[in-house]
Amino acid sequence: MSEDQMVALVGGDNSVDLIVAAQAVHYFDLAPFYNVAKRVLRKEGGLIAVFVYNDIIISPEVDSIMKRLVDSTFPFRTPVMNLAFDGYKTLPFPFESIGMGSEGKPIMLDIPHKLSLKGFIGFLRSWQPAMKAKERGVELVTEDLISKFEEAWGDDDDVKDIFYKAHMIVGKLSASDIERHRKRFESNCVVATLKDSNNSAVIASVTAAAFAGVAAYCAYSARKNT
Repeated sequence: MSEDQMVALVGGDNSVDLIVAAQAVHYFDLAPFYNVAKRVLRKEGGLIAVFVYNDIIISPEVDSIMKRLVDSTFPFRTPVMNLAFDGYKTLPFPFESIGMGSEGKPIMLDIPHKLSLKGFIGFLRSWQPAMKAKERGVELVTEDLISKFEEAWGDDDDVKDIFYKAHMIVGKLSASDIERHRKRFESNCVVATLKDSNNSAVIASVTAAAFAGVAAYCAYSARKNT
């Protein structure tokens, strides 16, 4: 799909008030994503927000085990994963700051959540670094590790109040981006005008040719009948 097709699918240039990418933008092909975002965002008031969490605060007992698990993932992390582990400090973000983080300086947030032991174990088993290690023949989330988490958790039915340690950047289009869009829009208007003019000329030519053909046929018929 081309950039123009993607922009049209979203709603067109200058059509979107807010773009949010939660726990996701580090998986994107950033250059084309940002190009489309800059085109579809409203030039006045349009915002883009990206955020990621890279840690979970549950309890001192669980957190200490989790830290050892996180440290064990270093050999298996991809550059994409490192963007998340770094809390988007190394994420390219070519937008103007509105005071809620900026490129290289995301703001930190504590996002409250409730989590059960079953949900936590499910998260660990599907965790990307653990999955990547498993692809390379290394099981990080072992049954022994799960047993340690279960012991540290306490009551299996206990639903804990936890916090995700999140990092967020919010931005808007810069003045140069807005000017670039204005020039693009004006250029497209000129092209559209020329195209319409050319279409009109073609239609006029076809119409004239059709009338000429009819006139020639009528003249031929009249001559034939005399």
